[in-house]
Amino acid sequence: MERTAFTATFTGMMSAFLIWAVHFAAIYGINGLICAREWDGADLYGHPVAVVLILGATAVALLLAAGVLAAALWGAAPGRRTSEDPRRFIRLFTGLAAAGSLVAILWNGLPALQVPACG
Repeated sequence: MERTAFTATFTGMMSAFLIWAVHFAAIYGINGLICAREWDGADLYGHPVAVVLILGATAVALLLAAGVLAAALWGAAPGRRTSEDPRRFIRLFTGLAAAGSLVAILWNGLPALQVPACG
């Protein structure tokens, strides 16, 4: 296996976890920024700024993780260039990671939407 193929395969396998981690940092960064700048009372499109931004970040993260899951289920996941034996493991790992990330993104996003930013 070439080095670039390994790097691409490994990055693809970890993509769902990377999406979850970026989402986690984004929602708590948004809350921290809103509290630090005292924008807690500001509205955007008729709703609190924190709710709109966190909802948008959660929707984008869910779509990306669902895309990774769909790619794993339809065989377009990383590992196309590897031999047959590890390919099955790579697809299974990527699919399970994406499914777990979908749950984790919802688990992180919903409380951030329900509790005020500067609670």
